[in-house]
Amino acid sequence: MSDYFAELLAELGKILKLPLTVDKSNACSIAMEPLIIQMELDATQENLFLFAKIIELPPGKFRENVLCEALKNNGLPDPRAGVFGYIAPTNHLALYQMYPISMLNGEVLSGLLGAFFDMGSSWHTAIQHGHVGVQSVSRGSYP
Repeated sequence: MSDYFAELLAELGKILKLPLTVDKSNACSIAMEPLIIQMELDATQENLFLFAKIIELPPGKFRENVLCEALKNNGLPDPRAGVFGYIAPTNHLALYQMYPISMLNGEVLSGLLGAFFDMGSSWHTAIQHGHVGVQSVSRGSYP
């Protein structure tokens, strides 16, 4: 199945006009300022994971508020471009998502990757400007 991953990366690479290959750890990272998005297959090689560290969060009330907003965002109905997580040892807000590899081709992955990047980079920018998250149209009654 990792051959399929390599083929998928080749298709995506043609669309993005980048040479994408599987590295020694069976993953592929794409630097898309301000994020580095890592893609890899799970242990069963049936699902593709997307992962990115968004931004380091300083300790204190601001971090608590950002994480609260991220949790609210995680509670929104699917489809979601990503799910937020927190990496405690490095104090990073992170974003991840998983897709069945059987539903992917280069074009589909390009669209999913674009939405994932847009979500991560908009949160990165908002946090850099002192906001605790990004207002979403589908947030309903959240402030």
